[in-house]
Amino acid sequence: MASIVLGVAASRSPLTAAPPEYWAQLGERDKRNARMRDGTGALRTYDELLARVGPAIAAEITPEAFRQKSQRVQRALDTIADRLEQAAPDIVVVMGDDEEEYLHADNRPGILLYRGETFHNTPRPLPPNPDALAYATGTQWGDHEADYPVAVDLCNYLADYLINAEFDLSDSTKMEAMPHGFGFLYKRMLRTVAPIVPFIINVHYPPNQPTPKRCYDFGRTVRKALETWDSPARIAVVANGGLSVFIVEQELDKRALTAMKNRDVVTISQLPRAWMQGSTGEVLCWITAAGALGHLDMEILDYVPGYRSPAGTGSGLGFAVWS
Repeated sequence: MASIVLGVAASRSPLTAAPPEYWAQLGERDKRNARMRDGTGALRTYDELLARVGPAIAAEITPEAFRQKSQRVQRALDTIADRLEQAAPDIVVVMGDDEEEYLHADNRPGILLYRGETFHNTPRPLPPNPDALAYATGTQWGDHEADYPVAVDLCNYLADYLINAEFDLSDSTKMEAMPHGFGFLYKRMLRTVAPIVPFIINVHYPPNQPTPKRCYDFGRTVRKALETWDSPARIAVVANGGLSVFIVEQELDKRALTAMKNRDVVTISQLPRAWMQGSTGEVLCWITAAGALGHLDMEILDYVPGYRSPAGTGSGLGFAVWS
């Protein structure tokens, strides 16, 4: 039977790609951002956030603080890539998402399994003569056209198993290209290409986002399916994205990480859904992976509060391994 031998999860953000000398410039952009939601789900302006946090965070908005945090981020990503390389999985199951790239409001499944023979990656277009910031952030999702293999036989098996387990799974064998989180997998996490099983979960957009409990249960059912698949394949489970995005919510990030580490389904179920909107909803990719990896021990490699402005904007950057 197949076995899950490793799991990994990593935040992805402009902060995971941009050189630290550009972090303050990213923070300046937040002054014009109208999509920033706090832990209650309420939209906040930059000035409202600045008044809320006071001067406490300003001490972290320095070139040296940015440099140290960037080093921690890159070290954690390198560790994840090392562990995946050492595990040498035959197949990688990816708990991913789409951010208005190829799935839109005219047809947005709650959970989609892509079963095409290959998954195409198209790099994001760059401006003419890009500076280091534009180049780093634009290419962290992939820097060349490529078709990556899909584990179609396993996809077909999982589709049948999950439907019989009463999960309403959407299905596709044709997509224009892969969403950027999958590009990040190949660019920064997976050094040796292996066939993937691409799940695309609607973690961003109401009203049909799966709940945290549903995501965890879905992951557990994926694990049960893999354990019954008649194959000796060694499988890794991967997620990336989140944690808190645009407004760093350390308490909520750490609550989610601790609950996943402790397999605390009650706390996972009680995480505020209003917080999990937009890119912060990528926490649900982590939770789905955690459900699939409940038989392994979770090690939190690092949690970096990625502040990039005195108002506390940025990203909560988490990195974890299950083994």
